[in-house]
Amino acid sequence: MKLPISLSILALGLLAGCGDETLLEKSCGGGTVPNCLPYEYAVITAASVEPGGVTVGDPLETLDVRVAFDRCPRLERNHEVAIQLRTGGETPRIFDLVTLRDDGEGGDAMAGDGLVEKTIDNPFIGPEIPSSQDVTLLFRTRAPADCSSGTCVGGTCQSESFEVPYTLGARDVME
Repeated sequence: MKLPISLSILALGLLAGCGDETLLEKSCGGGTVPNCLPYEYAVITAASVEPGGVTVGDPLETLDVRVAFDRCPRLERNHEVAIQLRTGGETPRIFDLVTLRDDGEGGDAMAGDGLVEKTIDNPFIGPEIPSSQDVTLLFRTRAPADCSSGTCVGGTCQSESFEVPYTLGARDVME
């Protein structure tokens, strides 16, 4: 039986599309992706930090952080979101700032909903943190290890970095 050319092209297109699933779709379907057990992978879709220009080294300032991500509903553990600061220039540096949890605590509205909204203490503390310059904040999700059986499994799965430009304020004179 001969198929009309248009049906043949459609069939080839459908076959070529097989395997084009995203890493999130693969993970949520029970498959493994690099460094991840099934259901662990997540994708950050939005992130923001307010206000801009926070004074570096001022322990009295706070930031409102919002991170939204798509996750697999079958994962029983809640994700963490690590935030890092990357400087620019010829020799960029990376500083670990804070890790937030999608756990329904500390201002987070609901555990495991893929949305972390928290007010946090100023993470731009320390003499190594640059001041008065543009930097990039890097957000990355991670599914923590499952140690419920006495043996820990997982915990190595991280999302791609989600980058947000940010301007640091002047340094606190008391630091």
